Amino acid sequence: MAGSQTARFAHFLRGPRAVLAYARGRGGAGVGHNPLGGWSIVAMLAVLIAQVGLGLFSVDEDGLEAGPLSKFVDFDTGRAIAHIHHLGFKVLLGLIALHLVAVGAYGLGGHNLTRAMITGRAALAPDAAALRFAGRWRLVMAAAVAAGVAWFVAHGFRL
Repeated sequence: MAGSQTARFAHFLRGPRAVLAYARGRGGAGVGHNPLGGWSIVAMLAVLIAQVGLGLFSVDEDGLEAGPLSKFVDFDTGRAIAHIHHLGFKVLLGLIALHLVAVGAYGLGGHNLTRAMITGRAALAPDAAALRFAGRWRLVMAAAVAAGVAWFVAHGFRL
């Protein structure tokens, strides 16, 4: 939707053969995420989506702090969801740590991925095609829709 084509799932998700070839050192990464990094992003996003969804229904031990949608589940179910939510947080921390270790390893190998992630710019090979970027209006529209959805959910689906 926004950013360059390298930020789009269609570009950085590769099939099992490409992932295995890259893991064995026989496949090139090209521009953007390598095949393992693409699936790492998907794993982190999936856990984040699960965390948000579970947090909406979770209830703390005393029942005093609860997600905005916890009224739709009983207390015991809300506690069970909170337990899974807590485990998901540990999984998320592990995925983040693994991702940071990989970025650090690439940095030690002479590839400054951190600068590319922050600025959105990286040095390309001389024969590489120029990246195409989507219009900034798409970013603004996506941010507005995301803010609206977040507000609506945080207020328990009430206007």
